[in-house]
Amino acid sequence: MDDDHLARLRELYHGRYWGLVGIETVAAEPGLVTNRVVLREEHLNYNLVVHGGVVSSLIDSAAGGAVRTTRSPEEIALRPHATSDLHVAYLSPATGTELVAVARVVKAGRTAIFTEVDVRDDRGRTVARGMVTFVIAAGPPVPPPANGAGPVSGG
Repeated sequence: MDDDHLARLRELYHGRYWGLVGIETVAAEPGLVTNRVVLREEHLNYNLVVHGGVVSSLIDSAAGGAVRTTRSPEEIALRPHATSDLHVAYLSPATGTELVAVARVVKAGRTAIFTEVDVRDDRGRTVARGMVTFVIAAGPPVPPPANGAGPVSGG
């Protein structure tokens, strides 16, 4: 396990969407990340199994973490990456007390990075498989307008 990658991912995800869902990074090394979510009542759908959105969020977070371990912070600042395609195959109803996703980078190119993710429940059953593609931007992100208006605004 790479403690530097693990610490950077935990810091990045703290207080963001992943924290809201309860996703945490438990292991990280170049090209390989393990994330988990301890399941709560609000993660369940009306059939009392884990909602597919929780599973897809876990897949996306683990895949994004795996990509981050292959790129330097400076490289990410200059040419950020973002999910461009997320495919999830739901293999079994997800139940139990936690789900664990293991993501690995399959191929990293100049403009795209491809990942695969397996999600298992606390009994070791594979409940979902994901393939996530990330696009790498041509340049740095565009700063928000000076008036404070942006994707998240109060009005």
